[in-house]
Amino acid sequence: MIHLFNRRELLVTYDTARFNAVRDALAAAGIDYQYRVKDLTAPGLTARGRRGTLGIDHTASLEYRLYVHKADHPKAARYL
Repeated sequence: MIHLFNRRELLVTYDTARFNAVRDALAAAGIDYQYRVKDLTAPGLTARGRRGTLGIDHTASLEYRLYVHKADHPKAARYL
């Protein structure tokens, strides 16, 4: 099981196709993973909520982070 203290970041990307390709490869190899998606255009308490989305490239408006167990990181890095 992957927890906050035993995981390692494998990939940070804004490309949905690449994220899905790596995620599918990890699943096919039997490697457990977790992911987080951050909407960079979402309003909130941060400065981006006050400034709006003018000038932001909407093809890169989502940030994908993929995590694997520390012990699986060398094996998972082959699928990048």
